[in-house]
Amino acid sequence: MGRIETSQNLVVICCSKTVLVYDRRNDASSTLNLDIPETPVESNKATDSDEATAQGSKNQVVCARISDDEKYLAVACEPKTVTVWCTQSWSLQHTHNLVKRPVSVDISIDSKVILVADKTGDVYHFPLKGGELEVTSVCHDKQEMSPESESQGNGEEKSNVPALLGHLSMLLDVVISQDSRFVITCDRDEKIRVSHYPNSYNIQSFCLGHREFVTQIDLLPNHSNLLLSCSGDGTLRLWEYEKGLCVAVIDTREHTSPILHHFTKYSEERIKQSAEATRYLPDYPPLRCFALYPCAEDEYLVATVLDKIPSVLLYKIMDRKFNYLSTTSLEGLPLALSWLNSETLLVQEESEEQPLSVYHCEADRLSRLKEHSLISLGVNHKHLFSEGGPGGVNMDILYKQRYDNVAEYLKKKEERIALAKAVEAGLVPQPPKKGRWE
Repeated sequence: MGRIETSQNLVVICCSKTVLVYDRRNDASSTLNLDIPETPVESNKATDSDEATAQGSKNQVVCARISDDEKYLAVACEPKTVTVWCTQSWSLQHTHNLVKRPVSVDISIDSKVILVADKTGDVYHFPLKGGELEVTSVCHDKQEMSPESESQGNGEEKSNVPALLGHLSMLLDVVISQDSRFVITCDRDEKIRVSHYPNSYNIQSFCLGHREFVTQIDLLPNHSNLLLSCSGDGTLRLWEYEKGLCVAVIDTREHTSPILHHFTKYSEERIKQSAEATRYLPDYPPLRCFALYPCAEDEYLVATVLDKIPSVLLYKIMDRKFNYLSTTSLEGLPLALSWLNSETLLVQEESEEQPLSVYHCEADRLSRLKEHSLISLGVNHKHLFSEGGPGGVNMDILYKQRYDNVAEYLKKKEERIALAKAVEAGLVPQPPKKGRWE
């Protein structure tokens, strides 16, 4: 669910209600006119309010994805739409209206198919360039539930097409394999599922091991059989996803002791506001997202951030093993990050004055740059970032509430034992026995 997308020539940054595009070739910037309405389309289903709560604010840009050939850009927005833009002229090509709010999008490597995951657990696929899909699933389980897609005119299509696949839990990210054989999804219920494409009813494997919701997944560029994931349990995991095998795991708890006071303070404030927060707030913050970059054939730089902590943790993957490098403090809370190259990291922060920061990586450490064209871009367009709130997913709502039923049971058990001892000692009369129908 990338809020910053980078390619060889483009940098795409999701602001609150628009998308900021920076062209590296000519140092030029532009914004896309998404025309997001002030209020989303109302739904008569109660689950819609739950979906809205999971997002920081309504009417916002959720994520974006650049096609591998850099010809198209897909943008997902809160009001249940995905727009496809031509990067040559920055003209709107298609608008796909969705049944539910999108959470993630991905584009196949051949730039033919766009996948959209929504918060109710469904994944849809559309032809990126319009028209009809060249391949369709032969599974008819869901096709009777919704009619065929209808054309809206002006490149706008109504998304009443059957779902490609579905989860019983909220989806958080989706990717398609480089050979377009598999669709990989992760959800709120700690699962990563690998499904065949387009026959997604055929499940290849499950990647099981995370103990909390999985916030992001991504394929390793030079090793198409490896998948990286991060989770609310504070771990990064490396998978051979076709086998569902975890080959490496690292727990960020080992490297974050000096900075945990930020999250502790946040938790105390939330509990003061509402005692109900004690039912879901954990002792350790979740991993919000990561940025992956291949610095050598078998080496990858991984920068990751934790929720409510102004720091970046830097790791390196070597020979299928994680190595901790360093921790760098930020001036604001991180919302998204992406590598511009092996030496430059772009971070979007929750800041009114400087929403974009750039860091230089040298000797396995990050140092903040004072001047950079993207820093100036963020300062010049800071009003776009602050409009409507910072955006991003509210991680608190993803945790499942905990209920202590054992304490109540033990209390009643002690009362029964005390009563039995009092009766035996003759201190109180024997209570009347309750019959089955009393």
